[in-house]
Amino acid sequence: MYVLDHTLPYIILGMPELSKYDITIDCSKQKICQNGRNLNKSQNDKNHSNDKNKQNISLHISECKQINSHCSQTTEDQVNPPQSVTENKCELRKEVKDIIKNFDSVFSKDKYDVGALIVEPQRIVLNSDLPVSLKPYRTSSVEEQEIKSQVEKLLQAGLIKESNSPYSSPVTLAFKRDEGKKTRLCIDFRKLNALCKSDSEPLPLMDSLLDKLSKAKFFSSLDLASGYWHVPIHPKDTEKLAFCANFGLYEWCRLPFGIKVAPAIFNRLIRRILTKYKIDFACNYFDDIIVYSSSELEHWKHLKTIFEICETENIKLKLSKCVFAQAKISFLGNEIEQGKVSPNNANIETIKKLQPPTNVKELQRFLGSVNVYNKFIPQYAKLRYPLNQLLKKDVKFNWTNECQDAFDKLKETLTTKPVLNLYNPDVICHVFVDASQKSVGAVLKQPDASDILHPIAYHSRTLRDYEKNYAITELECLAIVDALDKFYYYLHGQKFVIHTDHAALVWLKNVKNLRANHPQTNGKVERVNQSLVTRLKCKNNSTSTKVPWTKLLESVTNEYNLTPHSITKYPPAYLLLGTLPYDSPICQNSYYEPVNEARNLALQRTIDYHNKNKIRYDARFVDKKFNPGDLVVYEDFHYPNTRKLTPPFSGPYEVIKQCSE
Repeated sequence: MYVLDHTLPYIILGMPELSKYDITIDCSKQKICQNGRNLNKSQNDKNHSNDKNKQNISLHISECKQINSHCSQTTEDQVNPPQSVTENKCELRKEVKDIIKNFDSVFSKDKYDVGALIVEPQRIVLNSDLPVSLKPYRTSSVEEQEIKSQVEKLLQAGLIKESNSPYSSPVTLAFKRDEGKKTRLCIDFRKLNALCKSDSEPLPLMDSLLDKLSKAKFFSSLDLASGYWHVPIHPKDTEKLAFCANFGLYEWCRLPFGIKVAPAIFNRLIRRILTKYKIDFACNYFDDIIVYSSSELEHWKHLKTIFEICETENIKLKLSKCVFAQAKISFLGNEIEQGKVSPNNANIETIKKLQPPTNVKELQRFLGSVNVYNKFIPQYAKLRYPLNQLLKKDVKFNWTNECQDAFDKLKETLTTKPVLNLYNPDVICHVFVDASQKSVGAVLKQPDASDILHPIAYHSRTLRDYEKNYAITELECLAIVDALDKFYYYLHGQKFVIHTDHAALVWLKNVKNLRANHPQTNGKVERVNQSLVTRLKCKNNSTSTKVPWTKLLESVTNEYNLTPHSITKYPPAYLLLGTLPYDSPICQNSYYEPVNEARNLALQRTIDYHNKNKIRYDARFVDKKFNPGDLVVYEDFHYPNTRKLTPPFSGPYEVIKQCSE
């Protein structure tokens, strides 16, 4: 606890912090006491502390807790300017303060002041109509009083209502880190979750979200206040969400925490809202929304747009968990700063304090914690190889010196704060590969403005049993194939360079005895197969005697590869291999340049062709509008157990109303 001089902005700690540290504020005597001890600094210390505090003070929004409800006029302790900007701190501080003040209605006043998304009430679909009914858990008098207090507040807020439902799930209290005691209301929905139908809404991938931040320099993190409670539940399904305490039965009118389908439902609704407004400067991971911009001025505009959307869609934010206009921000367990990403300090400290495991469960827990950051660890598979042996079935847990070394090495690698660059699609990639008798690994790197290569991601895996029989050249080749498969999302459609220390792999660049067939690609490109089928029909029907298509396939494939394409104007074999099968092998340096030019021309011609097709299609496409009362049919895609004679459409159905554009 620090008492700052009055020349600095005031900081007001919330009720939980004041009670936790036994802080007493006596306004009449202008005193702040802790455990009866006066914390006010003497006048002699003020001059010495002013300069130091002015340099070191950094106000963070999460440190400024609200007392009962936040004021309509935001004070300076609620804002935090970008760390990278020092000369304009006052101006930036005022900018954030003003934008928060203008959108005061967006921020929740307390835990129970939540918004209600303007969407159709959501359904909870069960596999069985048999109700789940459990008796309430026995609780202490203190816990029961806490539960009763929270239930009353939920009733007043309209989030729950009294119920006579045949369903019943017990309620309990869990530890809440913010308050340091068991105050989190939890409903035990495990029995109900077993009956819930799964929701196939795809959850966002962390790496995909991080890749979007590569060019951003300013970040803001927004947290929805009691996010799931924003979602209304259909009146027919509220009874399924009933919960019981020792003093009554209640049911949820909003989507509660703990229900199986809640994450998918909530993430879908927030994603659709951002998509509806065509937002490309923000993304969400459940109830966390990160706003990113490449410049300061642009960032204020983006924040204003997001706040306007929150007002329109009736979304409430939790001010104490929001962070505004930062050059460095913590997101999804990572620290992000201007194109760089590193593990979160708090998570690393937790891993650092872990003791050597004494059984398989503890080992699995350690590896699970470390595996989250495996892309930061070079040769990760090789390092954890001794530990993997202890996870095998029917293997006795024996912690050897080799296991201890692997354990220490993994912790050491993470605690040295590894840093990766975020992927930039505008920069060429370099793939470094290597292989050993136990594992294969790769590093994806990209150059910076000074042409210095920086790692983007690490990848490694242990060899399978049959792969351990490969020769060293085959292992090095396997490392390349494995790296290209792992980094496919970054390398597809891009130029890249492969680096290897195995000179024998140079033979891959030589062209000898080319054949027309390439079995590894059969079936992967349907369009090519369609072209081959068309050619086979023409060739087969042009002869007087019928020939099996298998005998014609090689010649048809060869002709296709050697015929200039109508769009690219080059034979596919030339674009792929840099030469043609009937050409004599030529030196690599003599054909690389024209091949690169040909590939660039082919790519540009393909893009131009697709653009022309798009213009032609858009000119003739008419968006069909359906009005209430219209009759429509429904096409059943991937319907199970279909037969050839099954009707492709079902219906007709009558349109009742239009729910969206």
